[in-house]
Amino acid sequence: MRWSRAVRRADPDSGRGLAAVVARHEGALVLRVLRRMRAIDGYDRALALSAQAFVALVPLIVVVSALLPAGVRESTGAAVVDGAGLPTDAAAALSLLVREPPGADATTVLGGVLLVMAVLGFTRALQRTYVSAYRLPRTGLRGWVHGLAAAGVLGVGLIALALVGSASAVLDGHLAVELVVHAVAATLLWWPVQSVLLGGRIAWRALLPGAALTGVGQAVVVAVSATYLPAALSREASRYGLLGVAVALLSWLVVLGLLLVLSAVLGAELAERP
Repeated sequence: MRWSRAVRRADPDSGRGLAAVVARHEGALVLRVLRRMRAIDGYDRALALSAQAFVALVPLIVVVSALLPAGVRESTGAAVVDGAGLPTDAAAALSLLVREPPGADATTVLGGVLLVMAVLGFTRALQRTYVSAYRLPRTGLRGWVHGLAAAGVLGVGLIALALVGSASAVLDGHLAVELVVHAVAATLLWWPVQSVLLGGRIAWRALLPGAALTGVGQAVVVAVSATYLPAALSREASRYGLLGVAVALLSWLVVLGLLLVLSAVLGAELAERP
């Protein structure tokens, strides 16, 4: 009984002590990021981004493959397919899609509309994430225009990243150099994408930390997934077929979605405070 009363008497002091610790670290960057993540429903936004990216993935592969030079498409496509570790049928289908994408004659009006809508859906979800992270008002119809422009910038950037990846093949075995090159290229991609999505309402200098965080994080995720993803795809494909491949790929996209949301929130916090 005495021990119980002592514990009850100690509880208020413990509560006050915990409150004091929280109040003392109220301005800590980690707590500010967590509060902003909760305020914008960050995890739900990451899931939405991964779902939109999953829907737009195949159309993006078709477009990027069609716009790349034939030589680059052959070498890069073969490397991607061989590294994926897919079963024979799935590897053959993906290889054909990358090496011989449908030409303009094979693209119907409906297919073009679906392609634009899929990419625009992803960029609009990403735009809403950035606007919420930076606590900016929505722009209505202009937001659609900015989203469409960002889709174009993102498509050009993906082509540039593919070219950089092909050119960095000469650095085989120099993982650190490849990581730096990928991080710099990805940063230069996300910097203008953020500016376009936000409608130019945030200064370029303030956007640089968020772009750098996204670029470095993307380089790290891609480097890690080069080892993890092929094994996961092969394992899930052998167990569940194409459904297993879809689940493994979607899980990887969720990680990328969380990276985009966290980078946006952290970049917004760094932009608001010196």
